[in-house]
Amino acid sequence: MKLTSLSIILPCYNEEENVEKVIRAADAVCQKVAEDYEILIINDGSKDRTEEIASGLTGEFPKLVVITQANKGYGGAIKKGFESASKDWVFFTDSDLQFDLNELESFIPYSSEYNFIFGYRIKRADKFHRILIAKMLKVWNRILLGFPLYIKDIDCAFKLMKREDFLSIFPLVVDGGLINTEFILKIHRKGYKIKQIGVHHYPRVAGNPTGSNVGVIMKAVRETFKLRKMLASQK
Repeated sequence: MKLTSLSIILPCYNEEENVEKVIRAADAVCQKVAEDYEILIINDGSKDRTEEIASGLTGEFPKLVVITQANKGYGGAIKKGFESASKDWVFFTDSDLQFDLNELESFIPYSSEYNFIFGYRIKRADKFHRILIAKMLKVWNRILLGFPLYIKDIDCAFKLMKREDFLSIFPLVVDGGLINTEFILKIHRKGYKIKQIGVHHYPRVAGNPTGSNVGVIMKAVRETFKLRKMLASQK
């Protein structure tokens, strides 16, 4: 079984050590799971050679599209990918190689029944402080936003979605780390069914994570109240 068409979105910020490997992995899995596909590298204002390396591979990979924008943060990069995607299904993951893209194959059989298929990390391979922040985020989101408890892993970057249904929740207002929180809440509110599948998670071996940066956390706090206000106005 294959999807009719698939857009893979790969947000990148200073991933020069990983970008070529993730492009090759994405192209290989796309050939197995989709009749037609595109790979979107969203270069979010990288200061290293991420854009140069990715652009240099477009000759070898004709389905590869490199999009560069000024740095807007993780959510801004994901949103740019969503806006640029053109295929029937949209999948996004991080470019840091902490996931095995081959596990996308296990999602495909569920695409006939579910339009939203989300991965959750079976065992998160991050440092203690990042795991603690994730647990605190779930509590924070539950208290302030009424986030549904059945979601096992809010910000796991391994999600496959039917583009047509996903567009029904637009526009998205968040540019930071709460991007997953926003669109999951909107999907939940619309009553869509979500299939959750366990995926393996691996330690980052190259590049530097930014998710636990103080500035990123403070932006998420501000965006919580922005999101809370917007959701309250829609009741």
